[in-house]
Amino acid sequence: MFLMYINELISILERYGIKIKMVADDVKLYLCIVNDVDVGMLEYALTALSQWARDWQLTISAEKCCVMHLGTVDMLHKLSVDGSLLPVKSSCRDLGTHCRI
Repeated sequence: MFLMYINELISILERYGIKIKMVADDVKLYLCIVNDVDVGMLEYALTALSQWARDWQLTISAEKCCVMHLGTVDMLHKLSVDGSLLPVKSSCRDLGTHCRI
């Protein structure tokens, strides 16, 4: 049953050029951002993610979400999911291990 939920999410996010990695119910989204158009696509994708969760009556654990910048340019835009501002971090916990940039 879970695969029915998640397969739809994959196709929704791919419309915005988002790359997705999943393990069980954990989803990582990433996108190469080179201009404001890319930022807009990411914002639209996060809105679509929120709408998908509402449609399926699922909740997104915003407190477990974060933004990590890889590369030399930090994005100045603030991103949010379901009205919750996503913190920018230099490391995150993933499957019990810490990832650091």
